[in-house]
Amino acid sequence: MIESANTEVNGFSSTKLPVDRDLIKSQRLLNMIEVVEVLHAPDGERTLWQMLVDAGADIDRIIFRDVDDLQAERAPALQFRVDTSKLKGFLVLEHAPGQHGLRILVQTEGTMVLKVVHAGVLLRDLATKIAHLIDDGTRRNEPASRVIVKE
Repeated sequence: MIESANTEVNGFSSTKLPVDRDLIKSQRLLNMIEVVEVLHAPDGERTLWQMLVDAGADIDRIIFRDVDDLQAERAPALQFRVDTSKLKGFLVLEHAPGQHGLRILVQTEGTMVLKVVHAGVLLRDLATKIAHLIDDGTRRNEPASRVIVKE
């Protein structure tokens, strides 16, 4: 089945992450994916996902941690490789167990340390905090979506 990753409804465009949602068991992870797809970047012109693509995120591959929502010791997470003048390495969004909001972690290329830079981030602040970490004003000509083939 071929599904377009870019749709337009009532004049609003939505760009989908290249993730097969049918295989994901964590509702918290599915919610995080939706937030990345629809949350507006601080510039108001892009979504958070489009800002991540401008920061060099791979539009063909997303790394994620899918866990059983009843399992408290592991948290669902999304990981993006980015390459900007602000950060070259990995940006991780993780559900913060026992806290409200999300955790933002970074790992600079060439290091083995993943460090928490923001904890308990509310959705209203998420895009701004990520923009401060990765957005250097670069706009890539690559579209933020491609046609996804589901097998």
